[in-house]
Amino acid sequence: MQKREARDFVKNKMDAVSSADLKKFNESIFINFKKLFDFNNPLKIGSYISKENEVSTDKINKFILDQGSSLYLPKIFNSKHSKKLKFYQFNEDDSLEQNKFGVLEPLGLGKSLKPKYLDLIIIPVRGINKNNKRLGYGGGYYDRSLAKEKKLKFLTICFEFQKNLSFRSQKHDIEISTIIYPNGYFRKA
Repeated sequence: MQKREARDFVKNKMDAVSSADLKKFNESIFINFKKLFDFNNPLKIGSYISKENEVSTDKINKFILDQGSSLYLPKIFNSKHSKKLKFYQFNEDDSLEQNKFGVLEPLGLGKSLKPKYLDLIIIPVRGINKNNKRLGYGGGYYDRSLAKEKKLKFLTICFEFQKNLSFRSQKHDIEISTIIYPNGYFRKA
């Protein structure tokens, strides 16, 4: 399966998920997230604002803040020579704006934090293959911005049908070390 075919497969599956199932799946993923992470010490966590019928990050992001950890959200930047993400600290009362892809992101008025200073980064996925390589949305922002980071800090949340896809990954595709899904989680040691 090519990446485009895998993206179409996942999109069709997501479109077919009922709102009742979506709510149930999101609740199960949130429960698994809470089981997996102990917030005895405050952490710096990168996350994102989910959209449409993606796995919801709403409760996870609120939980991170409620536990006293710092939440950082990505903002995309395009220049003539690169596409990259910068992570900005976010609090519940901060404003967001919609980028050209329809994704909510911080205004980027404060100082950004480099990914290497984040303890954990929750990364959106379209899918994951059998080697835990990420299928993104095709922009390359995460692949470029996180290429030099330790994969042990990469986590994703997804539905069952988004994992173990048979697309061929490329060298630059991010490997995810922790995958949380409705029926459990996988964590690479």
